[in-house]
Amino acid sequence: APLSGGTPKALELYVINDIPDLSVYGVESVTNGNASSDSPEYTFPADAVTGGTYIYLEAVSGSNPTAFNDFFGFTSTYQNGVLSVNGDDPIKLYKDGTAVDVFGSVGTNGTGEPWEYQDGWAYRKSGSNPSATFNLSEWTFSRPNALDGESTNATATTPFPNGTYSATAS
Repeated sequence: APLSGGTPKALELYVINDIPDLSVYGVESVTNGNASSDSPEYTFPADAVTGGTYIYLEAVSGSNPTAFNDFFGFTSTYQNGVLSVNGDDPIKLYKDGTAVDVFGSVGTNGTGEPWEYQDGWAYRKSGSNPSATFNLSEWTFSRPNALDGESTNATATTPFPNGTYSATAS
């Protein structure tokens, strides 16, 4: 995003079904397309989460620790210091150590790829479901630099569509 240090850096996750223990899930950002370690960089705490909930995982920056709230106008659900996505990075969601959803082509630096979203965003299309195989047609994107010069999501010309995903199947 456009604030100092390229912040906020965050993921929105949608909980399709009730999850009694969120700690079975974790995420990995595959920085600049480097080979994946095939393990989460961040594991969620052992919270129970209700289906239909949106989770916001923010990469807290020492240079701007309030960036998420400043830009979106609400507080992220979870914060970490390891998720460092820059708009050209594949991302994996794990359950019990196995990738269950993948964004981007692992092993590929996304700069110049159709899925690049630097200083912008990528968002799963409603009705598409998590998949361990990346399918470009299941995602929508801002253009790179779409959020440059913007101070809040509410006033952005191409705002991040937070909280708009809906699933069709579990």
